[in-house]
Amino acid sequence: MKNNHALYLILIIILGILLRLWNIDKPEGMWNDEYLTWSIASLSFPQDFFKGIANNCHAPLHYFYLKGWMALFKDSDVSLRFSSLIPGVISIFTMYLCAKEYLVKKYAELCGLAAAFITAISAFLIYFSQEVRIYSLTFLIASMVLYYSLKVFNNPSQKNCWFLTLFSVLLIFEHTIGFVFVAFNICALIAFMQRKKKENNLANNIFAIIILSLPLVPFLYGLFAHPKYFSQWWAPFSWSKLLFYFTDLFSPVLKNISNAPPSFFAQIFDNVSVNIGFIIFALVPSFICLAMVVKAFQNGRRVNLYLLTVFAATFLTVLLAALFGKLIFLTKYLIELYPILILLVAIGWSSMQLKALKISLATVFAVITLFYIIVSYTSPVRLVREEGQRLPVKILCDLGIKKNDRVLYIYYPPSRFYKYVKEANLFFYSNSIDKYNFPLVIYPTSSDTYEAFLDGKRLYRDVFLLKYNKKASDFLNRNYYSKMKKGDRMFIVELKQVSFFNDERLENIVLDEKSYKRIPFLYLVTSYAKNYSIRESTKELEYKGHYDSGSWRVYLFEKA
Repeated sequence: MKNNHALYLILIIILGILLRLWNIDKPEGMWNDEYLTWSIASLSFPQDFFKGIANNCHAPLHYFYLKGWMALFKDSDVSLRFSSLIPGVISIFTMYLCAKEYLVKKYAELCGLAAAFITAISAFLIYFSQEVRIYSLTFLIASMVLYYSLKVFNNPSQKNCWFLTLFSVLLIFEHTIGFVFVAFNICALIAFMQRKKKENNLANNIFAIIILSLPLVPFLYGLFAHPKYFSQWWAPFSWSKLLFYFTDLFSPVLKNISNAPPSFFAQIFDNVSVNIGFIIFALVPSFICLAMVVKAFQNGRRVNLYLLTVFAATFLTVLLAALFGKLIFLTKYLIELYPILILLVAIGWSSMQLKALKISLATVFAVITLFYIIVSYTSPVRLVREEGQRLPVKILCDLGIKKNDRVLYIYYPPSRFYKYVKEANLFFYSNSIDKYNFPLVIYPTSSDTYEAFLDGKRLYRDVFLLKYNKKASDFLNRNYYSKMKKGDRMFIVELKQVSFFNDERLENIVLDEKSYKRIPFLYLVTSYAKNYSIRESTKELEYKGHYDSGSWRVYLFEKA
């Protein structure tokens, strides 16, 4: 590496560090998925820890990583976010290596710097470098899989093959659907390597990957054969998500982090005006990058067919799973493919012959991306986790909650708030009608969450129309009204994102076949639980108002 290239790489890495450090301490705290990741990693080892992993839907490696991190650096929110920031920064260098390995000689340094720069300023990667989740480490491991795949493609030595095996196994244990990417990646490697290079055909390494991955088979079988999670119920598939996938990865505008808007084209034109901001900041950089991907394929190299096959096969498999309702089509679920796309953009740009056009496109892309990140209130460093679970605890603290007061959480169990309740030194009784126990509270007869998951729309349709629900009323009276004395207060904590239907709207949905089929079940059941609890509490207690913060609303009642 020439001295000036080394300096450029160092400056790019420094830029990536600064962008990831900016506003890393989120005042709203961790949102549910982050909190759940932390809570599992915090469980006592080994029994509770392994039980927590088995009852979750994510592969186990990240929990081991986070547990080790917390043993060294404790578990403050900032420390936990650094566990994602560090792999995010390392990824800048690994993508530089990937691009250099692809080209080997011609344009190698320029391509490497381009890949490093795209990684450094990627809004998508910056966001997940500040989140206590699996995706930053997943990207790093995926970039190492890509790097050693390219090395095997160029030189299938035993060393390269075994390093590819190591990182492939790590990826399988890091991301639940990582095995899909690994399987297609190995098959594509074998298919497209030059015939003379197939003397070492990776057979031993394939066998090793299968053997080393066997401990994960019972987990995957239980997850897919006996689903017990509710993510499929809050974000139905739409074709617009395919377009948001590319704008998420290639532009600074993030729309499909947890659930994309229903229409991509409504972001451009809303029947009244054209959204110039979305066109400039989302479409322009995305078109530039997609054009570079197309340009990358013009060199006709065999390795391009390998990369295209891996991308297409993995992408279509996840798309089909989403179409059949097996998972949500979110950009982050396909993060293993992002290193390939970054590499192709870098290849396309570095191989351009027209220097003026090359500089112009790079400048436009960099200026638009950095301007949005620095200035926009919805940039990845400013994007507020509206569901941050410190927010409702702060409301309770500001309202002066006392030991004799009682809290009812809707949608999440009380354990989701313990970290911040303890942090604020609060003491009070709490219970919940949450996404795990609602059959025990609102369904008139015996029922469980698995049954509700499989057939909830049919089972609960009449329940949603009940004006008096004896089981729910008994729950509220037993845990709240009968235990309260004059002056005691009751707080109902609602997550507005999932309980937004009032009684009238809920009834209209239930009575309309088309609407009832379209609306995710979880929105219906959570809205019913919230509405019923508020309606009954208004009868038994004196309503004192409500208080909002982010996606949370806290209702206050007092015993007269």
